[in-house]
Amino acid sequence: MSDQKPVGLALFGPGGFGHERARAMHNSSLVEFVACYSPIEAERLACEREFGARAAVSEDQIWNDPTIDGVVLSTPNQLHWQQARQAASSGKHVFVEKPLAPSVAEALQIVEACDKVGVSLMVGHNARRRNRIRTMKRYLDAGDIGQPLVAEANNSHAGGLTIQPDDWRWSRANCPGGPMSQLGVHHADTLQYLMGPVARVSAWQRRLAITAEIDDVTTTLLEFENGTLGYIGAHYAVPDIRYVFILGTHANIRWDRALGMVLESERGREQIPIEEVDTIQEEIDEFARCIATGEPPEVSGQEGLAAVAVIEAAVLSNQRRRPVDIAELLG
Repeated sequence: MSDQKPVGLALFGPGGFGHERARAMHNSSLVEFVACYSPIEAERLACEREFGARAAVSEDQIWNDPTIDGVVLSTPNQLHWQQARQAASSGKHVFVEKPLAPSVAEALQIVEACDKVGVSLMVGHNARRRNRIRTMKRYLDAGDIGQPLVAEANNSHAGGLTIQPDDWRWSRANCPGGPMSQLGVHHADTLQYLMGPVARVSAWQRRLAITAEIDDVTTTLLEFENGTLGYIGAHYAVPDIRYVFILGTHANIRWDRALGMVLESERGREQIPIEEVDTIQEEIDEFARCIATGEPPEVSGQEGLAAVAVIEAAVLSNQRRRPVDIAELLG
């Protein structure tokens, strides 16, 4: 693909995590980083100075620019629906940061809008691309852990303690399930990548320690379509903790921040070396290839929708005090 003509991309939301997207777009040989936009002037001007992308003063300057083939949306959750649909109607391919949308209804409308005009839709679930997750997938596919029975994952930190009223994350509407929308959604995707589709969700959410209106402690139990079980923990007021465990009849394969990756069996414990990759760069390069060649992205709108459905099912389960079938949401 070295002779591929660069595709023109624009970035919405170059501040915060969007800076990482800007870096990857700037560094990609497959991308011409044409423009950036933020309603915050300082953010768009800083992006222009550092990466050379034109600082657009309005969204319309992006939609009406024929040199822009696709857009990268690194914007608050509640803006994804409007911006993705506008991009599709403008003939632009769409990359949306996770989650695809705050609700299944909005996520479905994004998928349908992109399908209708035939533009690519890719969702930024980069966690599945980490070598620790790819390694787990290889062990599962090779049958090295026997029959997989249980998947457990946690992605938590104390960031909720500092959320202020003017932060979009303050709102339950923008972040259903609080840290489940922002942190647990990573594993709503990775566990389905590893174990298959989720059929049913049982969940509990509580607001115990933070001042924001969102919940800060969430526990979600999963029943996968193949009969295996799972757990996602996502909390917003605890010291940083991250792990993924897959438990099987022959062995367990585990990763956490303290021990790294370990394969456990009755024969003992084996440390597995992991060299991480730049998942952000990998995603941007793939998005550019999808635009140039028409190949489907690994994480399409359907995968993004499946993750949103787990989040919404968890919120509804907590509200209704019963398990919620994914089929109730997706049909």
